[in-house]
Amino acid sequence: MSGKQHFLLSAKARTLSVRQVMELSDQQAFGLFKELRWGTGDEVACPCCGVVDTHYFIRVRKQWRCRDCGHTFSVTSGTIFAFHKLPLRVYLAAIAIYTNAVKGLSALQLGRDLGVQYKTALMSMAISAPRTRSQNVSTADWRNTRGRTNAACL
Repeated sequence: MSGKQHFLLSAKARTLSVRQVMELSDQQAFGLFKELRWGTGDEVACPCCGVVDTHYFIRVRKQWRCRDCGHTFSVTSGTIFAFHKLPLRVYLAAIAIYTNAVKGLSALQLGRDLGVQYKTALMSMAISAPRTRSQNVSTADWRNTRGRTNAACL
């Protein structure tokens, strides 16, 4: 038996637990999504035109308006979570539960764990599972690429 520890037992595998996610406030979950996508600074990238700047922030809606093209966007715009209405904390919890399940997870079980309907859990798994299982998800996967043109913005 080798002295090498299994990855799931290491400290790197315990970076985001379900308990930590569920204790987050809505503002903290928003901040975590923002940090994962654009880093810790005030500059964010417009998913429409790709301009990185301190765009106008609309506090009530938790969205930005691009200084260049005028497009309104949020932390989920241009990601796999765009056009979905669940709180950000639920998405983070779904990711934590799904990635921590070593032998897989059924949508029925995920629905029970999150307190959502089966169809909602199935859709959450369908949009996040291929990206989390096929490769290690890094912060680069969450960020938009600069210069990307979105057909909806034209």
